Amino acid sequence: MFKQLFQSMNEALDLIIRAYPTSQGSEKRALAQQLEMLRNMSDGIIEEWLLFEEKLAAVKHRPAENTDAPYGSNLPLPNVQQVSAASDDTDHYLRNTDTFQRGEGYFKLLMFPEAIREFQKAIDQHPEFLLARLYLALGFLQTERIPEAYSHLQILVSLAEDGRLKAVAYNALGCVQALTGNVEKACEFFKQSHQIDPELQDPLYNLKACLVDGGVLQLGVAIG
Repeated sequence: MFKQLFQSMNEALDLIIRAYPTSQGSEKRALAQQLEMLRNMSDGIIEEWLLFEEKLAAVKHRPAENTDAPYGSNLPLPNVQQVSAASDDTDHYLRNTDTFQRGEGYFKLLMFPEAIREFQKAIDQHPEFLLARLYLALGFLQTERIPEAYSHLQILVSLAEDGRLKAVAYNALGCVQALTGNVEKACEFFKQSHQIDPELQDPLYNLKACLVDGGVLQLGVAIG
């Protein structure tokens, strides 16, 4: 969204630069007003960015919090980088659409209701877009809409041909089962996930949690 904003601002500034030297009278005054408006917008963005950087720096210096949580206290998500790599879609251009990129941006910012809205649009337009469906399911998990998440994950494991995508979906299904108290079924899904993609680490952590650690899931929420 900021890229689009700065693109519009740059286009407006280019028009002013071309027209200003030969402008006169009311046209010149109008261009000067537009230039002042752009300067105010730029100053405002810089000020907000500096405030954001101060808050971000403060967070970075806080002690790291424990990311393990018992069943039901937090809903687990696979690593976002793993999700981004999980795609068997033939139409890779769909990942560059505004709808998907907005959804992915909201997801990384943990703005899950907004992410759900964008990913729902994406699969309404392209039901075969499995990566968007995976993000949608994970968004439903984070907002505790378990039946909707489970439904989309079942569709994913039935349609996905890519190993990583299917493995991530099975791991998420295992987390759903664990959170609802069905540990035996959860272990089955975690084992399936690991068999499909042995390089995916979360299913092993989660399987160990179910069998040894008394129900502590590996959340794996690593953004960036």
